Amino acid sequence: MTLSSFLKGDVEIRFRYRRHILTLLLVLFLGERANLPAAPFALPSDEGRETGSARLRQIKIDEFKKLLRLSEGVPEGLSPLLKSYGENRFKKVIDAVQAVPPGKKNSAVYLLYGNSFFLLGEKEKAVEAYQQAFLRSAVPEEQAAAMANFGVVFSTKGSWNEAIQWLERALKIDRAVQDWTAQGVDLSLLGVFYYELGDTAKGSAAHIEALEIAETIPVRWLEARQSTALGNLYYRDGMLNTAEEYHLKALRLYRSLGNPLGEAVSLSGLGFIHKDRKKFDRAASYQSEALALYQQLHDRSSEATALINLALIYQDQGELPTAIQLGEKALRIQEMSGNISGMAHAEGTLGTFYQTKGNLEEAIDHLERAKALFQKAGASQQIHIVDLKIQTLRDQIDE
Repeated sequence: MTLSSFLKGDVEIRFRYRRHILTLLLVLFLGERANLPAAPFALPSDEGRETGSARLRQIKIDEFKKLLRLSEGVPEGLSPLLKSYGENRFKKVIDAVQAVPPGKKNSAVYLLYGNSFFLLGEKEKAVEAYQQAFLRSAVPEEQAAAMANFGVVFSTKGSWNEAIQWLERALKIDRAVQDWTAQGVDLSLLGVFYYELGDTAKGSAAHIEALEIAETIPVRWLEARQSTALGNLYYRDGMLNTAEEYHLKALRLYRSLGNPLGEAVSLSGLGFIHKDRKKFDRAASYQSEALALYQQLHDRSSEATALINLALIYQDQGELPTAIQLGEKALRIQEMSGNISGMAHAEGTLGTFYQTKGNLEEAIDHLERAKALFQKAGASQQIHIVDLKIQTLRDQIDE
């Protein structure tokens, strides 16, 4: 369905969803430059029991909730819904809303209802709730909220054009009503979506404006998010001094906010800046700090990524045995977690280490395993890159 058909009243939206992919990863595979996530977005699909990773789950949910819009128009008698939502008791919110007579469910209630479904991974039900929120909107702000949430939904299936359409419509309303916080969040998301489509000019402009808004209001969590995003983008463009300024700013903000996951992301970014400067001791120190935070949070996937990042630093110093050891440790973690994509990247990175070592046969073995894993994950771009790498190594062996 097109955006215009929905706005005309045809609200029957049906599509299949892929896994959640809201992220600003600047992926440059096989050791050229690192993955630098802009913010922690991996979202648990259940409320879970209290475990060693409960804090990690709480941080990730709280961060993602900030990107989903609500309305202040919840009827007074239903205000306990907001308390349950704030406590991440999403099933309780859903049960309570379902018990409310249809005539008392306004747009604000449906936004709360939709967000609760979305945060539990029930995206089709979230879509239905957002449709009702849009149709029942009493003020422009509620229309914008429903539109923005639809933008996030479309982004989860990689439909970047549709996501952008929704967010641009929401942004137009938010500018008209001068809702500055909403504008900042809209622009932050649009910056991600534009980059996914390769429009770097629009992406950079959106991220910069979002940061200016966050600094002016101020909204500290958004300021931290945008500082990290711009730090990553300037790093990608080789502007290391500017990238460092933004990552240091993000690091200070995340520490003041008590967000260790954001802190670890900033530390990792700083590590790669110093890696590129050949200041390996400082680079390793930053990456080791990030690794320690991921371990404290029991974030196994990020721990494996940090080990790979640390291994790349040792590779640049010529310490290949240590690099290989760290890469193998990262691979074991990804295998235990069943993370197919993570396993593929670890295998590919190990392949480059063995190539640097001069053991081309071993390098090809790891790259072949990486290719098979990428095929299993359906990562066509990475398959092509690995294929080229394998053929290059085989040509070298045949010479």
